[in-house]
Amino acid sequence: MSTLWEAMGWTCTVLLVGAYALVATRRLDARSPTYHVLNLIGAIGLAAYSLYKVAWPQLALNLFWGGVAVLGIVIAVVAARKLSAGAPEASPAFDERGVREG
Repeated sequence: MSTLWEAMGWTCTVLLVGAYALVATRRLDARSPTYHVLNLIGAIGLAAYSLYKVAWPQLALNLFWGGVAVLGIVIAVVAARKLSAGAPEASPAFDERGVREG
């Protein structure tokens, strides 16, 4: 059973780091639902692993991380609904270097 937990812990770590790497290399948009779903799945798995290992600080971190991912998913869904309803798409307010304008 321990091997299964270890495999889950490493798999979820790869999901989190992989999602970040995809955003950092501009292969994935940080506002995309895919990014947030990868983070949510990774955070849930690592929270379960942290609970198994009785690692309370890591559990809290991953619960928080998952909460942020849920918030990102909600924001992405609301934006998609507005777009499909015919609302104009808001400008991202970031320049090509990823620096917030204004």
